[in-house]
Amino acid sequence: MSRRGGFIRLSLLVTASVLAIFILLSALQRTDNLKPTDLSLYSGSAENGLAGKATPPPIRHLEEPIKEELVRQLEQELPEVDYGFWYHWAKPLAYKINQTCAVYPDPLDLKLHNIYWQTFVNSNVTFRLYAAYFDERKGLKLPTVRILATANQIDDAFPPTHCQMWYENYLEPILVPVSEFLSVWVKQWGYKPHLNYPHLLSCRIPLELPPPAINAFPKTVSLVARPCEKASNSLRVNVNQKQPVSVPVPVEIASLQDPESSNATNEAPLNFGVCLKGFDFPYVDLSERLIEWFELQRIFGASRIYAYMYDVHPAVQRVLDYYQRTGYLELRPLTLANGMPRLRHYQHMLLQQRKLTKRLNELIPYNDCFYRNLYRHDYLVNVDVDEVIMPLGENRNWHQLVQKTHASEVEEGGSCAGRFPALCFINSYFTKVPTEFSNHEEQAIAGELYVLQHTQRIRNYSTPGKATKCFHNARLSLTLHNHFTLSWLPGGCNSRTVDTSIAQMQHYREPDDKYNQTDLTDDRSVWKFAGELRAAVEYVWLHLDDVMAQVSDPEEQQQLEESLDQEGDEQQPLQPLLPLPPQPVS
Repeated sequence: MSRRGGFIRLSLLVTASVLAIFILLSALQRTDNLKPTDLSLYSGSAENGLAGKATPPPIRHLEEPIKEELVRQLEQELPEVDYGFWYHWAKPLAYKINQTCAVYPDPLDLKLHNIYWQTFVNSNVTFRLYAAYFDERKGLKLPTVRILATANQIDDAFPPTHCQMWYENYLEPILVPVSEFLSVWVKQWGYKPHLNYPHLLSCRIPLELPPPAINAFPKTVSLVARPCEKASNSLRVNVNQKQPVSVPVPVEIASLQDPESSNATNEAPLNFGVCLKGFDFPYVDLSERLIEWFELQRIFGASRIYAYMYDVHPAVQRVLDYYQRTGYLELRPLTLANGMPRLRHYQHMLLQQRKLTKRLNELIPYNDCFYRNLYRHDYLVNVDVDEVIMPLGENRNWHQLVQKTHASEVEEGGSCAGRFPALCFINSYFTKVPTEFSNHEEQAIAGELYVLQHTQRIRNYSTPGKATKCFHNARLSLTLHNHFTLSWLPGGCNSRTVDTSIAQMQHYREPDDKYNQTDLTDDRSVWKFAGELRAAVEYVWLHLDDVMAQVSDPEEQQQLEESLDQEGDEQQPLQPLLPLPPQPVS
């Protein structure tokens, strides 16, 4: 056994040695096959055919914008800062009173806040400045520059504040005190310390002006604590176009409009613009409902929609892109006044869980929309996308509602026809309970459109003034709440509530109070517009690809198309406010 065991051990040792030698020889062979790196491969020499593959792509610098192109791009980034005025006037002409008094602020020295806001601190008050507008309506004693802002206080006295208004061809500012700090919120509706409460500040332009400023508009305005102070803020003064807006209606839709919806008289129809608060639908696809809503506004007489953007679902963005392309929608990006970053999930959570902050911020886009389009429309309408101001009876558009209300005022012996700062419509809740149709004809009328399918509303109307929505008179209104005109210019009467025989505000959401089947009534007022609405909606769906074709990135287009198949739960509406009665401003 010892010889046999020795033989086995010897065999294993020989085998292991042979295997080790074989591995060593293989490694040496691989080493011999390696070649030194040929640096000529990376030299870019044309003689080497592999040079094009191995050479990294050439460095391509983007051309730095200069002059007019730079101004254009800067104004796209910060639309309320007038870089053009700075580059063409204030900087080359050295705008100021003297070296130590009222020097025009360099845009790089402004205290910018959260992209679309600027900060101005005066004593213990912190202002967030959003935008400025020129107001020369007939009800004013003097033309006025309005500044839409927030302040970290409400109902307290404000420290003395001055406006520096700058003109072309005049080196010195026109200095005036802020004549009015008008709150756009009532403290009793909700208050917490240090929140940003919306205000409208007024700077009256004096009668006596230097020759270059006569018959001219101020280009920019700054707020300062003392007249000679160098400002840390500068807002473009938006001068509204004094031309009504008219968006062409596609021929296919216009040919299907009911001729009875036109005015019975030869007078020009009233012009209506619709204002929407900031869109915050990052997860919910409301594209179908949104198209219905847009087209209903058009049928009733809206010439343009103005909306503000926090964040939306990709499918909703597709719809918004279409309406922007047609000119029917103007969309402006928006951030919160409190400085919170514009982050999709964080911002949505904040707006959902901080109700008071949300409601305070809603007043900014509504008032901005009003003043930015002051001379474009006769009335501005503040509504949500689940609300429709519905003409009833023989009335078929909003123009007829206004005319009928004024005629009723005259018949009643009143003197306020044409002088209502707002015409307000009583709220009615249209529930999610689907209508049970009795035959195929009714099902065909309703089709697949939400507003035609959901005609079950709460029988009793809301109390007048609660959850109401209004037509705001552009000649008279001064500050706006979601639900009514808060204050108005001298000469206006109190707002008028329109009788429910003329129109109603159809609110497509569940009411706050519980109800049962006996509380419902079938209201098919919208059905008289069914043919027009179906044709208009179908037209939009057929032409949404016109926008999709503009997406140049195949991956981006694929992601957008895939997102259209995602479904989300319907967003729950907020609880309505029951505000205090508004008051006129003397």
